[in-house]
Amino acid sequence: MNRVIVCDTGPLLHLNEANALHLLKPAGKILIPPSVVLELKHNAPHWKIPNWMNVKRLNPGANRHAINWVRSGTIDSGEAESIGLALEMKSDWFLTDDTEARQFAETLGMEAHGSVGVLLWAVSVGYVENRRMANKLLDGLANSSLWISERVIQEAAKAIDELLQE
Repeated sequence: MNRVIVCDTGPLLHLNEANALHLLKPAGKILIPPSVVLELKHNAPHWKIPNWMNVKRLNPGANRHAINWVRSGTIDSGEAESIGLALEMKSDWFLTDDTEARQFAETLGMEAHGSVGVLLWAVSVGYVENRRMANKLLDGLANSSLWISERVIQEAAKAIDELLQE
């Protein structure tokens, strides 16, 4: 898969908590900036970055943008560096579970998805092949530290059913 995906901290934590982190591996080349590594160490000290995930520093121009976004109060450092890296790498997807970061990324022309979107993608391409596993992963996300409304859970469950109709 040639897709380039830049991820901020949230989806990595939430997918890991839901035992669904493996869904990212076939999605494409996963890149994270150094600030995400620091946030992961702070929020999940025992979590190890998989060897299929790559830490990439921002170039000076992208780093300046990220610093300015943080100073303006628009987004936090992990999100800012992730968005800066996504712009620099011309990523296909930007992954975040933060509404403000998603909206900001979309204003910059990025395709942004969250943890639930990763699960639905995995179902749609056949990586998650059955309803039982898909619903187990969705339940895992619903019971993770991800804030997710009951409406979103119901819509995701309905989408899973539609995707897996035979």
